[in-house]
Amino acid sequence: MVTLKTEKLSFSYKTHKVFMDISLDACEGEILSLVGPNGAGKTTFLKCINRLLVPTAGRVTIHNQDVAGLKRSELAKLAAYVPQAATPTFPITVFDTILLGRRPYLNWRPGERDLDMVSDIIDRMDLGSLAMRDLGEISGGERQKVIVAKAIVQEPKVLLLDEPTTYLDLKYQLKIMQFIRDLIDEKHICALITTHDLNMAMQFSDRLAILKDGGIVSMGNTGILTEEVILQVYGVEAHLQQYMEKPFMIPLKAV
Repeated sequence: MVTLKTEKLSFSYKTHKVFMDISLDACEGEILSLVGPNGAGKTTFLKCINRLLVPTAGRVTIHNQDVAGLKRSELAKLAAYVPQAATPTFPITVFDTILLGRRPYLNWRPGERDLDMVSDIIDRMDLGSLAMRDLGEISGGERQKVIVAKAIVQEPKVLLLDEPTTYLDLKYQLKIMQFIRDLIDEKHICALITTHDLNMAMQFSDRLAILKDGGIVSMGNTGILTEEVILQVYGVEAHLQQYMEKPFMIPLKAV
C-alpha cells in the first residue's frame, strides 16, 4: 500500500530553483533513501513534504490526504521530521524532549500510555542514563538519538529523517539504522532518509532515489547504484562488490 506520494513537486527560492517536478511514492514497510551530492535538494524536499517549506508547485499526499489542507497538529500524526542537527533553545530534559513527540495526542497532560511510550523508547535506545539530563548538556550524537526517539513516539505513518546518523560514532550509526529498519518492519510505516553514506543506504534501504541538479537521476532497488552512476552523479571513481548479498562501495578517487 502506498503511504506517501509526491506529484510533480517543485520548490524555488527567488534567485534559483532547488528541485523540479519530483514524483515518487513510498509504501508501508519501506525505507526509501534519497542520495546525491550536496545541493541536490534532498533536505529541501523533506521539508516540503512536512510543510516546513511550502512547495512552489505540486502535491504531497499521505494516506491519500493532501497535506496542504491539514492543520499542523493533524500533519504531525502523519509525518515526523528529524533534522540534521537540533539545537535546544531553552532548558529541557531528555525525557521531556521525547515526551514532546506525544503533543499531537495530548489534551492537557500526558497519560499513562504517553509516559510508558517515552520510558520504553528510552530503554530501547539506551538513553536511560541521560533521561534527566538537560538536552543542551549532552553530546551532538546523543542529542541526535533523542530527536529520533521523539519522532518515533509521535507514531507517524511516515518518518522523514535528514541524515539521521550525523554526529554518531560507527557503533551508533549501525544501531540507529538497524533500529529504524526494525521499526519500519514492525509498525508497517515508511521512512524517507537522506544520507551521504552510500553503504548504509544500500545496506538498510529497500529502494534508492538518486538526486542531482534538482531532479531524480534514477530510482529503484539498490542495484541502480552502479559504478557508472556513482561517477556520473558524484564525479568519483568507485568499485562495487558484493558482501553477504549486499552491494558494498569502495571510493577510489575524485575525477
